[in-house]
Amino acid sequence: MSFVSDLITKTVEEAKAKPAWGIALLLSIIYFFIFFLVSNNIIKETGLLFGFCVWGSPDMPSKSERCTNSPVNSHILAFGIDLFMTALAALFWVKDKNPKKSTIIYIASGFIILAHGLLHWFLQQKENSLGLPIVDCYNSDLGESVEEFGYIVFGAFSFFLSLIILSIGFEFKWTTVGGSAAFAAVVVALTKNTGGDLVLPGLFVIVHPLSCFTGLFSESPSFNTNVGRLFVVCTAVGISELSACTSFLRGIGGHLWYDVTLHAAVLASLPYFVGPKAKTD
Repeated sequence: MSFVSDLITKTVEEAKAKPAWGIALLLSIIYFFIFFLVSNNIIKETGLLFGFCVWGSPDMPSKSERCTNSPVNSHILAFGIDLFMTALAALFWVKDKNPKKSTIIYIASGFIILAHGLLHWFLQQKENSLGLPIVDCYNSDLGESVEEFGYIVFGAFSFFLSLIILSIGFEFKWTTVGGSAAFAAVVVALTKNTGGDLVLPGLFVIVHPLSCFTGLFSESPSFNTNVGRLFVVCTAVGISELSACTSFLRGIGGHLWYDVTLHAAVLASLPYFVGPKAKTD
């Protein structure tokens, strides 16, 4: 109990010193709690499709119609936004005038953004020539083998995402690898009984507290106040996605705002903005 009380005391102290990250952490706890209510069917009729709040035009997507009549939808827009932000990460790397570029940080950040975008591209596909399952925003018949394979890929992605966050926030150690493995195991276990529908929100609601704790305790300039403020906005969007999709978020574009705010935070953490010569241009 002493360890727990000491951790709480230290967290409160750090939250006072870094209020943006403190608020983001508080919201991330609320985010996790709402996910618990949704995943246990306490909050019903969320309007989510595979855990996403999906806007579409000319027709609004649904579990029965999927995105068949919605060629323009949140997924394809998020894919376009993520491609643009990946290109921005590359541009900031080129323009970075710091004598020692942290190239690995640019690669890792670009990977996070691009992988997220490719996921959205995959989720809205109505047909493909790659032998991949057709999701079309929602598909309840993917099959058990596909779902099991998906969990393997999902677990691997969760591991590398955690490893990137912890390595940027602190430094690469074998304990970082072990912590990332534990993180991936927790995420997979948390989402295992959701039928696959809430796999990705399950990752998000764990990534947010992990990122916020890192922001509170890290001395890395990548976890600066501006990144913390963007995490506040991003987490608020995540909360509205789980709790107010049909009543609010879907009407203004749905999940695409999560990508905009989350990846704006990723870009704000790049050395171009926080390096020693970032403000000399």
